Amino acid sequence: MEWVLLVSLQWIVYGSPTPPTTVQITSFPSEELCNKAAEAIRTEINAPIAGQLRAQTLGRVVCLLRKDK
Repeated sequence: MEWVLLVSLQWIVYGSPTPPTTVQITSFPSEELCNKAAEAIRTEINAPIAGQLRAQTLGRVVCLLRKDK
């Protein structure tokens, strides 16, 4: 079994949303490592963009357990 981190991002620029982008990051051997990576990404998403008052980043970050078939 492995843990997979899904990251979905969307930017709002001048009030207009861009299409969302989803990235899958695989091969975390434990839930703890996946959650640490997820928290680091959340911190970056929530950080304001320097000098940008009209751009906003929205994100959803989730760790999922992939089971072998």
